[in-house]
Amino acid sequence: MHSISAQTSSAIQQTTNTFQSGGKKISVEIYKPATFGKPPAVLVLHGAGGIFMDGPAIRRFARVLAQNGLAAFVVHYFERTGTVFARNASIHKNFDVWRETVNDAVDYMAAQPDVDPRAIGCFGYSLGGYLLLAQAAHDPRVKAVVELAGALDNEHAGLVKRLPPILILHGEQDRRVPVENAFRLEKILQRLNVRYEMKIYRGEGHVLLGPSQLDAAMRAVHFLQQHLK
Repeated sequence: MHSISAQTSSAIQQTTNTFQSGGKKISVEIYKPATFGKPPAVLVLHGAGGIFMDGPAIRRFARVLAQNGLAAFVVHYFERTGTVFARNASIHKNFDVWRETVNDAVDYMAAQPDVDPRAIGCFGYSLGGYLLLAQAAHDPRVKAVVELAGALDNEHAGLVKRLPPILILHGEQDRRVPVENAFRLEKILQRLNVRYEMKIYRGEGHVLLGPSQLDAAMRAVHFLQQHLK
């Protein structure tokens, strides 16, 4: 992910905290709208580039969510395994462990007194999208998922029996996660009769650039606002 921007005016509150997962402390950056009430909560996950590479854009997106009335929780799930960058071998090795941490992150979010535990959504980029789709397949607390350049892994694709509303965002020329994965996910959602939206960005790769990235960010905000009422 690279930079995004949006025209917003609402103030936000930014804090950091930790929660336990598998005996490890997991950092979470929290971005909340500076308003009264209990906003929906959105779990935000980086991709295989880790928080070091994906963090700047993920944080910008989290601020956009908060400026639009959603509480964003950016979870450093790689801390569970001491990972900085993830290649295919480490993804295969650690996927289930990271998904345990994602489940613990949902537990943590749902327990926060100043968010609505009945309105939990997710945004995941690349590997983060894979993890959140796997989580949503068996966690009814998750009410909506936005996945950018992700997919359902083969194990869950064959077993999934439910999913919440999904927004699929993908670059047509993605060579890391080929766009065929987006169309395969679409077929699964159609089979399950799940509400979904899909936007394929012509000429874009694994990282959306410029206007395409801004469009994806705004589509994500609107989708989450719609389904986390």
